[in-house]
Amino acid sequence: MDNQARIDFLKQLIEIDTAGGFEDRLAVVLQSFMQEHDVSCRLLPVMKGRSNFYAELGDGNNDKVLAFCGHQDVVKTEDPAKWQFPPFSAHIENNRMYGRGTADMKGGLAAMAIAMAELKDEGTGLNGKLELLGTVAEESSKINHMQGAQRFAKDGYVDDLTAAIFAEPTNADIAYAHKGSITYRIDSIGKAAHSSRPDLGFNAITPLIHFYQEQERYFGELVAKYENPVLGRAVPVVTRIDGGEQLNAVPDHAELFVKLRTIPETNNDEIIAHLNRIIANINDQDHAQLSIEILGSKIAVTTERNAEIVTIAQKAAADHLGHSFNVRGIAFGTDASEMTKANRDMDVLVFGPGNATAHKIDEYIDLDQYLSMIDIYKQIARDYLK
Repeated sequence: MDNQARIDFLKQLIEIDTAGGFEDRLAVVLQSFMQEHDVSCRLLPVMKGRSNFYAELGDGNNDKVLAFCGHQDVVKTEDPAKWQFPPFSAHIENNRMYGRGTADMKGGLAAMAIAMAELKDEGTGLNGKLELLGTVAEESSKINHMQGAQRFAKDGYVDDLTAAIFAEPTNADIAYAHKGSITYRIDSIGKAAHSSRPDLGFNAITPLIHFYQEQERYFGELVAKYENPVLGRAVPVVTRIDGGEQLNAVPDHAELFVKLRTIPETNNDEIIAHLNRIIANINDQDHAQLSIEILGSKIAVTTERNAEIVTIAQKAAADHLGHSFNVRGIAFGTDASEMTKANRDMDVLVFGPGNATAHKIDEYIDLDQYLSMIDIYKQIARDYLK
């Protein structure tokens, strides 16, 4: 494919609105594209109108299996009127393509799909197997998101992977580790009463404040005690608090939401168990009704700095980027958090085009970087599966 055809394919993907789901709109386009290039592929339904996409090249004569991974959905577009160009127009100006998903991460997904198709067209012999895993629900599920990655893992598609590259936007830096996360809601049930007679009710906010204080003490100890040499320390953030209906009533309900970014040294299950102990103690001391709902538990992912896939990716980046890049860890999570639960032995990279405009107004991708990443992905596949 020439560069214009490569750009046109990305434009086609950006013009498909997969905000909040609807991944089948994109999956069928990927299927048609791969079929045109005689690449074996299939759709794998996960939910109604939402299918994972799978494609493969190569053979099983080598134990090596490399996966290109990317999610098909994008975050919802807030305030489209504030965009310089319509968010699904794929407008090009000053060598940038603007649109929702250009950076996160249809740019990376398109680059991986084209790399695979071009390797097929060129008759490249691969000693092993190259797979493309396009997931659903990485961005668009409020509870326990990454259902597409979970399904790939459950159905055995991850079991034989020896390495996987996730095309999240890293501005073409190579990331070999990322943090995990725990997302949860603390619910407090009280008893309503008029504010003139609070003794007749039970203020749901009071034990929630008690929990907040105990949680802050625990998190302070956790952050001070553990540090990862690549990822740093865990990062807890209280992201939302709700409670009460009106100013003259004792609230009968309150809730608190937390996002905790974890590191390998802070075990998710142990943290959740400790939070449950805090709740049990407060319920006993305050005669409260606190409960916890885990909205997501994603594990931290790390690969050895000198792993073969890291070395190969560095050489490919140096050959094609024409500028310096970093090899580092990142704070955000990826579908790898779910896939590595099924296969702890595979090496993982997060390595894609795109920048810090992901999730923002006027999201864009630099087209030179996008085109370079196609060639980088091709070289990685050839060198890893040589």
